[in-house]
Amino acid sequence: MSGVSFWVALFAFVVSAAKLGEALYAARKVPTLVAKKPAGVPSGLPRLSIVVPARDEESGLDNSLGSVLAQDYPALEVVLVDDRSSDGTGQVMDQAAIGRENVRVVHIEELPEGWLGKNHAVYLGAALADGEWLLFTDADVRFRRDTVRRAIAYAEGHDLDHLTLVPDLDLKGYWLRSAVAFFYVAFLLYRGYYRANIPSSKTGVGIGAFNLIRSRAYEEIGTYRAFALRPDDDLSLGARVKSLGLRQRVLGGHGLLSVEWYGSLGALVRGVEKNVFPALDYSLLKVAGYFSGLLTVTVWPFAGVFLTQGPTRLLCLGAAAAQLGAYAVVNRFLGWRIFPLALGYPACALLFSGVIVRSTALALLRGGIYWRGTFYPLSLLKRGRP
Repeated sequence: MSGVSFWVALFAFVVSAAKLGEALYAARKVPTLVAKKPAGVPSGLPRLSIVVPARDEESGLDNSLGSVLAQDYPALEVVLVDDRSSDGTGQVMDQAAIGRENVRVVHIEELPEGWLGKNHAVYLGAALADGEWLLFTDADVRFRRDTVRRAIAYAEGHDLDHLTLVPDLDLKGYWLRSAVAFFYVAFLLYRGYYRANIPSSKTGVGIGAFNLIRSRAYEEIGTYRAFALRPDDDLSLGARVKSLGLRQRVLGGHGLLSVEWYGSLGALVRGVEKNVFPALDYSLLKVAGYFSGLLTVTVWPFAGVFLTQGPTRLLCLGAAAAQLGAYAVVNRFLGWRIFPLALGYPACALLFSGVIVRSTALALLRGGIYWRGTFYPLSLLKRGRP
């Protein structure tokens, strides 16, 4: 057993050290939008259409829509899509449109076959838009007044087809913040989404809070019809953009946009679990691989510090230190302090290992997933696999 522990610890150390180096590299590859001066910004601003879908999001919608409508962008169109809401979401949207010629509201009563709700709402909103650029955002995102102007200037100045921004997160509670910080480590490093900024890489990414895409590029990727059945629609959009060789960037949006992503740790677990099994292509082999990999690399080193001795313990200490180093780099990117969040790192790694299993088990037991109040069977969802 000691021999097995040594080789597992060695593997974890090598991977963790590599991830620390990768984190330092990724930090340079994903700058913030505010910190970057656009090159060759044109004097005129192209027409922009912002599409905001919502379902049962009446609470807080006033503030979010207010920040969208307050943008200091002259050539702006806003399309608000009420996706079968049972609360006052539609009324809030109608009220926001009063007296504004550049705002239109769409109310969806039924979901067509072959679509997920949000995806259909975005598709319908985009079909009604006439901007040279389209911005897909969520109904709980709040923008600084100059956000879209800065984003368009950057995208035009760098001749991009797609720009996605990482928002600031308004989170309450130690464990929620610690879990989200771990999530970003997995997002940027273990899924490697920072590679979206490497032109030769095939890795693409999109973030639901801010997906800005040229209209012609949106048509080229096949519109939202191309991923009508993907719960991870934002990621699918980004992946599709990059797979077609279009120009893409992911930047930090710190100070420019924010969102209260989840209100509690339980809400985070329930929220991300709908994406886990689909993101792993409904493959039990991939589920097993990611689960065992997380346990080996991010959980075992911390346990091994106490359960092993000699060279194995030293390797575990080195792996744990490298893990926390990468965690510190990502926390700096988020603008958070690593201490005391680092104390919860091993527990959050174990938590997300459990989320992988829970997401898969629930999807298989239920025969599908719930998303925004609607149940979608696996037989339907698997038709959306790339």
